[in-house]
Parts: sequence; C-alpha cells; structure tokens
Amino acid sequence: MAKPKLTDFKKYLDSLDEAGLREELLKLFTKLPQVQEFYAQELMSDAERKAMLEDYKKKVYNQFWTRTGNPRKSSNAGLRTLLANFEKISVFPSEVIDLFLYRVEMATEFANEFGGMPDADYNASISAFKKAVEMMAEHKLGEQFRERCEALFRPDNLDYWYTESLEDLYNEHF
Repeated sequence: MAKPKLTDFKKYLDSLDEAGLREELLKLFTKLPQVQEFYAQELMSDAERKAMLEDYKKKVYNQFWTRTGNPRKSSNAGLRTLLANFEKISVFPSEVIDLFLYRVEMATEFANEFGGMPDADYNASISAFKKAVEMMAEHKLGEQFRERCEALFRPDNLDYWYTESLEDLYNEHF
C-alpha cells in the first residue's frame, strides 16, 4: 500500500465537519500511545513537564554512570532511543534541545574525566549536538542555550578534534 500524501490527508480533514474532526482525534488518541503521550504533555502543568524532562535526564545520566557514581559504558543506541522517544512526545522545542544538550554534556563530562572515549561515542555526541544546534537556530533559541554550548568547548582532557567539531557546529549557526 502506498504511503498517503500530506495533501491527501489535508483534503480528507477539509471534508470533515467539527464533529468528524473530534471523532478522528479521539480515534487517534485511543489507538496510538504516542498520541496519548503527546497530549499528556500538552495537558501537563509546567511542573509536571519539568519533572518528565528530569526523568529523561536521569535516564541519560544512568547511561553514563551507575547509581553509585561509577562510570559505565554508555549505549549509543539506548541514548538515541531515549532522545527519539522524548522528541516524539515533547511539545516544546526548548525541552528537546535541553535534553539533547544534556546528553552531550554527560558524554563530555565522562570523556573529560576519563581522558577520552571511543570515536563512535564522540561521533554520537557530535550528532546529538548538531541536532540541538539546528533546533536552536530553527526556533531562535540560541541565546537561551549559549552558555551551556560554550561550556562544552572548554574541557581540557579531551581529544582535540571533538571540542573543535562542537565549536565549529555552533559557529556555523550562531
């Protein structure tokens, strides 16, 4: 079956009256967990959204550190999944950027503390930073995250090319 086009979907929505649109939304809400999570965020208070973001940050932290504070080999696939899941349900781009930056901060802190990490881990961190910077530029949120980004360029116990790559990505957009 061919994937429906956005224009076809818009035509379908245009053909529905208000009651039909409500029925479609209710159908989506009851059938798709992602829609439920999206609207749960939409209907949350600021405090509840912040708590959910903190919960995701804790999950990111736990990818790098054990409960006792000892280092652990992070899973790039696990981190990508966490970020993708949050991105799907998040209503506010600033919260998505915050989590992506936190992921990079944890990787940078980990690498700085232990004198580096494998290139694959650096590359995954650079990819997350690129996504965050692109979102900052798209939503004009660069100033809100400037200090956190610039702090990533300062660690001195890292492979030179990593911090330079982060700084170059940032400078391309700001």
